[in-house]
Amino acid sequence: MTLPPSLEKYIFLVPVAVVLGALGLVWYAALLRRRKLEELASSMGLLFSEAGPDAGFLEGTGLEIFNTGRSRRARNLIKMQVQSGNISVFDYSYTTGSGKNRQTLAFTLALIETAGLQLPNFDLKPESLMYKIGEFIGFKDIDLPAFPVFSDKYRLTGADEAAVHMFFTPDRAAWFERNLGLRVQGSLGHVVVFKREGRLPVEAWQGFIEEVKTFASEVLK
Repeated sequence: MTLPPSLEKYIFLVPVAVVLGALGLVWYAALLRRRKLEELASSMGLLFSEAGPDAGFLEGTGLEIFNTGRSRRARNLIKMQVQSGNISVFDYSYTTGSGKNRQTLAFTLALIETAGLQLPNFDLKPESLMYKIGEFIGFKDIDLPAFPVFSDKYRLTGADEAAVHMFFTPDRAAWFERNLGLRVQGSLGHVVVFKREGRLPVEAWQGFIEEVKTFASEVLK
């Protein structure tokens, strides 16, 4: 089909309109998510902020996830205080690679600021086939021999293995055996908890917040 000459000069506007339409949908989805999270925070009597924690503060925690990639961004912050410290739940993203290998990773995280608890640097994540293959070719993790389910279900790493063993007491190891699926990173004074890559849907935030509060009260004591 041939366009009339009067319209041919405007054909370049089609891709522009498509891009603008896509950007508009992304903007609207972000706005709707923010409004729903603000309503959730209000219904729970919690504080909400469109902006997340400061990037410099997050980097200063020493936690791996906040020192990975570039274009790091935090937003949609819900804050609360519990006995073991302050909890901040927020959306977080960062970018890795460039060109065709460029990738933006997004998460919903809970950052817990602890006081008076000696925490080693560690990374605890659910075990996967990729990690099992890595162990087979020589990449070792830290096992807890008395807790075979823990060692089978999780990959635990940390620079100071003795300090990591001291932190993962029998009570804590047993807790993780009963509550599978969390990923946890620790550093001096801070712990970050999340479930998987990808932002949690708004409907899952309240359940996640309660799960994190339970984690804080039962593991960080």
